[in-house]
Amino acid sequence: MYSSAFISKMCLAFLFLLYFIGMDLLLYFRVQDYDVRPFVNDTRASSYRSPILCDLNPICTVTVKAMTLDHPNHYVLSPLASLVDYLLGISRSWMWLTPNTISVSHVAVAVIGARYITRSSLFYRRIGVILFQVRAWLDDLDGHVARMRLNVKGERSDVGSIGYLVDGVCDGLGCIALAVAVFFFLRRNSNHRAGYELLPIRTLSSLSSHSSVSSISFWKSPLYNMLMVGLHFSLTSIAWNRYISVYQDLLETDISSTISREDLYDRQTVVFRSSSFWAIALAWKIFNFHAMMDYFLLAIFLDRIWEYVRLAWWQLPTVLFLLILISELHYTYTYVEILSVNESLRSSLYAFPNA
Repeated sequence: MYSSAFISKMCLAFLFLLYFIGMDLLLYFRVQDYDVRPFVNDTRASSYRSPILCDLNPICTVTVKAMTLDHPNHYVLSPLASLVDYLLGISRSWMWLTPNTISVSHVAVAVIGARYITRSSLFYRRIGVILFQVRAWLDDLDGHVARMRLNVKGERSDVGSIGYLVDGVCDGLGCIALAVAVFFFLRRNSNHRAGYELLPIRTLSSLSSHSSVSSISFWKSPLYNMLMVGLHFSLTSIAWNRYISVYQDLLETDISSTISREDLYDRQTVVFRSSSFWAIALAWKIFNFHAMMDYFLLAIFLDRIWEYVRLAWWQLPTVLFLLILISELHYTYTYVEILSVNESLRSSLYAFPNA
C-alpha cells in the first residue's frame, strides 16, 4: 500500500504535468494562429490579444528563449516574478535595487540552500531544495526587472552585456554550490540507504596507491560522480545558450538586406511554426541547463540522488550530444532557407552558414 504522502506527491506532480502540457498547447496555437513577427502574408494571422496583462502572460510575447525555457521557469516562476514586480513596482520605483544586486542575492540564497542539502536529514534537504527554487525565482526576477527597465518585451538574452555576464556567473556559482553540497552529502552518507553504499569513501592517500582496487574506487567515488554531473551541467549550459543566441539572431532580428523586410518576416514566421523547430525547442525545454537543475533538485527532494548521478555517467551526455547535432544541422539548414535569394547564393551560404 502506498502512503498518503506518496499519493499526494504523485497527484501534485500529475497536476503540474497537465498544466505544463496545457500551456504548451496554448503556446502552439498562439504561434500558429497569430503574428509572431510584425508582418506576414498569411491572412489567417492577426495580432494576439492577451486575456490578462501581457507582462503576466507567458505566451503573449513569443521569443526563441521563451520557447526553449524549461517548464517551471516559463510557466510558473517567471509569471510569478512578473506578478510580484507588478504588485510592488520593483522595476518602476525600487531603482536602488539593480538586476545585478538581485543576481548576487540569489547566490547567497544558493549557499544557504547548499548548507541544508549537506544534512543527513531528508527534511532539511527538502528545505534546501525549496531555497534553491527561491534562488531560481530570484534569477527570473532579475531578468524581468532588467527587461522592464530597458523596455524589452518577452524573454530574451542580451548576449555580451554586463548583466548577461553577471547573471551567467551567478548561475554558475549557484550550480557549483549545489554540486559541492551533494558531494559532501554523499561523502558523509556512503554507507546509508538509497544506493549510496555504492559510492565508497576514499581518501586521497588511498587513491595514490597503484592497486586496481584504489583505481576502481575513484571511478565510483562521490568526487568523480559529482565532477561528471558538474561537467554535464556546464556543457548543457554552453550548448543551450549558444542555440538561444544563434536562433535569436536568425529569427528575431532584421538580419538581411538582400530580401525585403516583409519577406524576411514571412520566412522567420514559417520557421517559428514549423514542426522541426517546435521539436527542437521542446527538446531544449526538457533538457536545458535549468531543467537539469530542476531534475537534480527533484531527485534530492525524493531522496533519489544516486539514480540521477548514474544517469550523468553516459545517458544524459548522449542525449545532449544528439540534441546538439540535430540543432546544428537544423540551424544550418534554416539559415540557408531564410537568407537565400537564389540557388547560387544558397550554395554559397550553405558553405559558410555562420557568415
